Amino acid sequence: MQRAVHAESGLRKATWTDQDLDTLSWDLCQIHAVAITDDEGPPDGLTPEEFLEQDDLDDTAPSALRLHLDLDYIVRRVEPPTPFRDVEFWVSPATLVFDCVWSISGDLHALHLPLQMRRLHQQGPTIPLDERRWHLEGDGFDLRFGAWNFTLHLRRPPQYGRRVLRMADRGGISFEPRSFA
Repeated sequence: MQRAVHAESGLRKATWTDQDLDTLSWDLCQIHAVAITDDEGPPDGLTPEEFLEQDDLDDTAPSALRLHLDLDYIVRRVEPPTPFRDVEFWVSPATLVFDCVWSISGDLHALHLPLQMRRLHQQGPTIPLDERRWHLEGDGFDLRFGAWNFTLHLRRPPQYGRRVLRMADRGGISFEPRSFA
């Protein structure tokens, strides 16, 4: 049995991957920011010949794009001991990173925050990696894309209280791919 990294909340680990998809819950996770990044490209100061060598891309190579989401991950929901009380949560600021992303499509019904996740599920085959498709559903948005895998990094230990953390409590907006434990 795996030792908990945060015993109070029951959190078993601070880094999760697509292999854990069936054990992760995404319902009501607040998304604070989204970013799509690429590699940095060729270095500065190349001669025209060196640049052409760098620009020789292999069409079969994996995408260098990454999709990053800064969110409040709900580690555990705590039902009130008596009726008519508020539900409380164990929540951790997190970075969700999809690697080798391609063909992003979907809808943003309202381009404003807050965005709340509902579901993340994989569509299609798990192998080969270049055929993996993901569907991210939420309130006011619906995204579909290809990606090889994902990693969820819980950046700080979970806090008990409301479902959405204050910016000061979560360390502001961050796409840092590092877990607290």
